[in-house]
Amino acid sequence: MKKYRYIFILIAAAVFAGCTVTKDKEYGPVDESGYTLVQADVESLLFGDDQRVWPEGAAIGVYGSEMGDNEPFVIKYAGEGLKTAGFYGPMVKGTLLAYFPYSESYIGDASAMPYSIESEQVYVSDPVEMFENYTPMAFAGMTDGKLKFSYPNGLLKVMVESQSAVTVKQVRITSAESKLSGLGVFNADSSVSMTESSQNYVELNCIEGVPATAADGSLNGFYLVLAPGIYDDLQLSVTLEGAEAPFACAIPEVEIKKISATDFNMVTVGFRPNGGPAGFEEVEEEFDE
Repeated sequence: MKKYRYIFILIAAAVFAGCTVTKDKEYGPVDESGYTLVQADVESLLFGDDQRVWPEGAAIGVYGSEMGDNEPFVIKYAGEGLKTAGFYGPMVKGTLLAYFPYSESYIGDASAMPYSIESEQVYVSDPVEMFENYTPMAFAGMTDGKLKFSYPNGLLKVMVESQSAVTVKQVRITSAESKLSGLGVFNADSSVSMTESSQNYVELNCIEGVPATAADGSLNGFYLVLAPGIYDDLQLSVTLEGAEAPFACAIPEVEIKKISATDFNMVTVGFRPNGGPAGFEEVEEEFDE
């Protein structure tokens, strides 16, 4: 069996909007008579083609803590193509939680909105496309009089460096105690929690295999969509084409942040299991979408 020297570089991809200051969530009452108009903000979202605007015919589902059960709210015409738009819908009361896009069959309430992360994911080279493939819904609570939408998931990037040309068949992240995929819940305070029935792993399948190094000599990225959180018990396993067994190693503490604003900033840590500098190096780099 060939022996390779690898560098595993893990990138916890978070999204920030410049010098944005995070405020405590404030959930205020809404109009209690007739139809309701709410303002909804998608400045923090990444849509297809990097638009970050409300598309034509957009509809959101709204839950009220006192009245309102998956009520469909439809965008006003004047809001199309804007980051903030008004949505009309049936009467709702109390504090609100909402999700996008609307589905008649969706079941949630004003305290928790269920969603899921696939345990088995398929490789895509573009990180935004990969993220959107496995994060089909966004959620919002009322802040400063607006429904502020954000995504519930985070993104991890793994890069493999070898002295010889290698092809990656599978990347797997596991946890001894934490839940990484399966059924999760977006809570009223905009936090995310996983249920007891969720899974402790995420597996990225590269189907026919992806070279670890691109034609131009740069390292290819292998992206996995994970539940956000601070993890100190992750294990990384990489299966290479032709290898007798996967290569595995422990990952020191890493934070996976929700993707929830406009610019990707990535925190990079590199691991050299066979030689090279000991420990991890943290490097901040801006990801250009």
